[in-house]
Amino acid sequence: MRHQPLVWIAAVALLVGGFALAVPDSGLAQTDAGTCPALVQQALTELGANCDSLERNSACYGYNRVDATFAESVAENFFSTPADRSTLNLLDTIQTAPLDETLQAWGIAVMNVQANVPNSLPGQAVTFILLGDVQVENAVAPEDALQLADAVSVTTITGANIRSSATTNANIVGSVPAGTELAADGLSADQGWLRVLYASGPGWISRQLVDAAVDVSGLPIIKAESRTPMQAFYFRTGVGDPVCEESPPSLLVVQGPNGVKVDITANGADIRIGSTIALRILPGNVIQLITLSGNAEVGGVNIPAGFTMTAQLSPDGLSLVGDWTGFRPLTPEELAELQPLEGLPGNLLHYTIVLPTLDDIQAVLATFAQVNQSGGSVNSGPAAGQANCANFKPTSPLGGLGGGMTTFFWDAAPGATQYQVNVYNESGANVLSMTTAAPNTSLLADMGQAGNGFSFSWEVVALVNGQVACSASTGLMYREFVAPPTVVPTPSLTPEQICNATPGCSWDGQCYCGGY
Repeated sequence: MRHQPLVWIAAVALLVGGFALAVPDSGLAQTDAGTCPALVQQALTELGANCDSLERNSACYGYNRVDATFAESVAENFFSTPADRSTLNLLDTIQTAPLDETLQAWGIAVMNVQANVPNSLPGQAVTFILLGDVQVENAVAPEDALQLADAVSVTTITGANIRSSATTNANIVGSVPAGTELAADGLSADQGWLRVLYASGPGWISRQLVDAAVDVSGLPIIKAESRTPMQAFYFRTGVGDPVCEESPPSLLVVQGPNGVKVDITANGADIRIGSTIALRILPGNVIQLITLSGNAEVGGVNIPAGFTMTAQLSPDGLSLVGDWTGFRPLTPEELAELQPLEGLPGNLLHYTIVLPTLDDIQAVLATFAQVNQSGGSVNSGPAAGQANCANFKPTSPLGGLGGGMTTFFWDAAPGATQYQVNVYNESGANVLSMTTAAPNTSLLADMGQAGNGFSFSWEVVALVNGQVACSASTGLMYREFVAPPTVVPTPSLTPEQICNATPGCSWDGQCYCGGY
């Protein structure tokens, strides 16, 4: 639990103090003052007309030039000119060309991917826009693609929890009273759970909690790994700079329906989107995720609008070889580079893209280091905003630690479901860790088990369903001396033997206990 808060602390210390507010000249090349902007404007205008009213599970050839391969034989001229369309179950790969002023070409394509959006949200889909030098390969074989069915109405027979996945170990995303009608469109692998539409997104309810009179046996099986066409994919992007200020870099833009969290898998990385994101490959085979609006979740980290993270890909680019790292805000140069995305045709999107401003980003950064009433700091984590951390802080002990049984106290973070207390030695190593369920705000621990050393610090972490909402820590403080127990020799044991047999004690010419 120590590493995550340290990442946030380091980011805040570096960025709050040195994040530039002035937007410098982007330095993007514009060799001809009229050619490039005119081409970009023409391409975006025709894109909106060519791909208007695109159906779900379909792809559109947006602007010249787009190449594609297919899972089965198609006619020679199939999907070969702007405005052509194809169903996604036919599509194997789709590739768009970089902007070329000489050829007056700029490859743009659009896909509407159903992903895990229920059929009961008619017409809703995840919109993919390929801009410039981008290739996307379908990672869902046609024979393995999930075919969602129309939902059937089920009624709860008692109060019931809606969970994020088909297990009682999953997070509770909501609760409904008895007599609630829900739209169910799938069964879990063991057929003990139903996937239902709840709060504009999919959730899971135990089948035992709904009226058995409704026949749900015909619904499709939906497993954790189930994917609709193009919901899982491999992609790559070119790494060249934009040709002019009016053109964005080569990107894959992905936008989910408004108010619906959707799941995609990109190059082996599971990503949950409640927003609009952009994906690209950086030099060194590194995948970058940029949140343009709303938020995204990767590796247990919530990435708000205006922030980015990266992860190293394998040499073939088909999987991650490490964790997501490098959480940081976008630079002014990056924001300027992405600005042309606000010009994407609104008729192709669920909502117009509006990039965060530098002030928006600074406001988010400010929440990562809230000053609390005790003068310390509260550091936000992935579940920031799900618990009220305004008054969250350690309250005792603050001036020194006991040498034996010690009770730790803190002020609550309403909304937290669990608290964790971590004790660190003067080297920063985590030497003790204990948890308790909310609303309890105290823990008893044996400081004698903290190992050697004279000074320690401790932190309390507020968790929401296992995710860090915020953490608050103390500075180093001394631990009181622990007197060794009285040793009464017996004829059969030496003082050294008795000492070594005593928990927490060791012999070094005399008996030392509790690290002293």
